[in-house]
Amino acid sequence: MGEGANIYSGSKDLDGLAAALTNPTELSYKKNNIKKHYPVEFRGQEYRDAEAAFWKHAEDKELSFEEQQELCTEVVTAKLEQYPELVEAINQQGGVEWLEKCRHFTGARTEKFKKWEGKGKDSAFIRCLINAYKRVK
Repeated sequence: MGEGANIYSGSKDLDGLAAALTNPTELSYKKNNIKKHYPVEFRGQEYRDAEAAFWKHAEDKELSFEEQQELCTEVVTAKLEQYPELVEAINQQGGVEWLEKCRHFTGARTEKFKKWEGKGKDSAFIRCLINAYKRVK
């Protein structure tokens, strides 16, 4: 099983896998950490990446943090369904057990973004990724 990676747009871990698993993949691409784009179709519309889909459906809404996490899980589920190679790469690393070793630290400066950070299940984003992976697998 692979060691846990820091899943964020600035990651160079695992030949770009960690940067591809984050939501703002356009940022990962601009940073040269992935070689392709990951547009996501979500609720009948196409978005440039999972981050854009999330914020389009979260903006201007009074969503609780639990509701935000469910929305994130739904968006990441759609992404994984559309990019089965990401699911296969997670499988090859060790599946849920590997994801639980991963972390999500982005250098966030505001509470709005810091609340997603952490290691393993202490990270709201990693929990969403694990739940999405389980739904697709």
